[in-house]
Amino acid sequence: MSESEIEFMLPVTEDAVRGFAEAVDEQDPYCTDPEAARLAGFPGALAPPTFNVTQIFQVPRDERESRLGANLNYARVLHGEQEFVYKRLPVAGEELKGVMRISKDFEKEGKRGGKMRFVTYESKFTDANGDEVLTAYYTLIETSKDAAS
Repeated sequence: MSESEIEFMLPVTEDAVRGFAEAVDEQDPYCTDPEAARLAGFPGALAPPTFNVTQIFQVPRDERESRLGANLNYARVLHGEQEFVYKRLPVAGEELKGVMRISKDFEKEGKRGGKMRFVTYESKFTDANGDEVLTAYYTLIETSKDAAS
């Protein structure tokens, strides 16, 4: 791990999976019923596809800013894009190791004038065996003017 990375753990508990499934109204029994998931050959309930969005809260914003050095002005930040690339879905009962870094940081001219800065945080998640589970990308856009104006 380099200085420009943050390592953290993402617990995939049965309660967290159940709560997230309820929050997003997930209907898939493999996500909502641990017994159905086990009967289908999975070791436990599958986390719904966007479950790992909770990872952004595992690393507080101040820590992300100070350790990764994006130095964003959050008064001018908009959520740009989110993308998940899966090898498999996380399973309730495991704990994933995440490594976060800034994978892109660039500027481009906005259509209404002024520059926009795009910063993409990348988090790679591996399981207890070190096998890749998924990679999450979270892009923020810093506008050149206050986002409220």
